[in-house]
Amino acid sequence: MLRYSAHLPLTGIGTAGQQRIRDAHVALIGVGGLGCAAAQYLVSSGIGKLTLCDFDTVTESNLSRQILYRASDLGRVKVEAAMETLQNLNPETELESIARRMTGRDMQKLIPTCNLVIDASDNYGTRLAVNRSCLRLEKPWIMAACIRMEGQIMFLRPDLADQACYRCAYGEAPDTLEDCPGAGIFAPVAGIAGSSAAHFTLAYLAGMQPPAGLHLFDATNWQWQSVKIKRKSNCKDCNP
Repeated sequence: MLRYSAHLPLTGIGTAGQQRIRDAHVALIGVGGLGCAAAQYLVSSGIGKLTLCDFDTVTESNLSRQILYRASDLGRVKVEAAMETLQNLNPETELESIARRMTGRDMQKLIPTCNLVIDASDNYGTRLAVNRSCLRLEKPWIMAACIRMEGQIMFLRPDLADQACYRCAYGEAPDTLEDCPGAGIFAPVAGIAGSSAAHFTLAYLAGMQPPAGLHLFDATNWQWQSVKIKRKSNCKDCNP
């Protein structure tokens, strides 16, 4: 426990909470700017097992914000490069990777083995698929997103009755979805949102209760706003 000794005096964590972190398995979908930051803190904090899911390869435009990669990684599959860096960071964590775009079938196979899922992907379709799978399996999950100077984080609890789901908060996808390459993203904002996902994850696994609702970060004015989300009776995901 010496590696994690700074956690042990903390109220709500302690030796028992750190052991729960050590015993946990987390799936991380998306190892871009958000996922790199989340993965680094999960592994350095002693998560027992981490499954990295991403189909993409490292490009030069990734390097400003995707902190697990180096110039020497250009062209490599992201999960392979990330696993190498993370294994050096903490050999005690068990790492595995899925180097393809996750399908609903993949999620139905992976998610039951996990204590929690983090969606750090960059598209609405993947998040909806995660939402549906986690609802079906009653598995807690965290949504993290960022664009321009804005970050978003939401802890979802399908395992609890009458909780809002992702679609309750976001509804239908707009006709045109912006992405980071097109709209831009300030590199530290991806780190802040990804680190927040790691914070929510580790706090939950240790036995603490992360705040409910949707949390919005405005980096331009350095402000956080929390929005309560109510379950919608006409939501086709959580009220099929």
